[in-house]
Amino acid sequence: MNMRLKVLKKHLLFCCSEHCNNQDVEEVMQAFKEELVEQGINKSVKINKTSCLGLCGNGPFLIVYPDGVWYYNVTTDDVQRIVKEHLVEGNPVDELVMLKMEA
Repeated sequence: MNMRLKVLKKHLLFCCSEHCNNQDVEEVMQAFKEELVEQGINKSVKINKTSCLGLCGNGPFLIVYPDGVWYYNVTTDDVQRIVKEHLVEGNPVDELVMLKMEA
């Protein structure tokens, strides 16, 4: 197995459909990249773009895998809080969550 895959703890999936791209998704993704470095967890969190997630008009969308947490209307102002509370401390930011998938 690839060594990089062994250290991954979270996978962030950003909807980059035409509609979400019009809603500053690239700016939000860049803010996440910078905050992951700032928090020292950039090696254990992978960021990827996805195609349409079918919830147009409420983007940018972010899915945190394997947690099954869907954030919507994410702004650059939300990034620091999501990274600290959810990715570092393990507590999703409930008021920003659209959906939590149950295992």
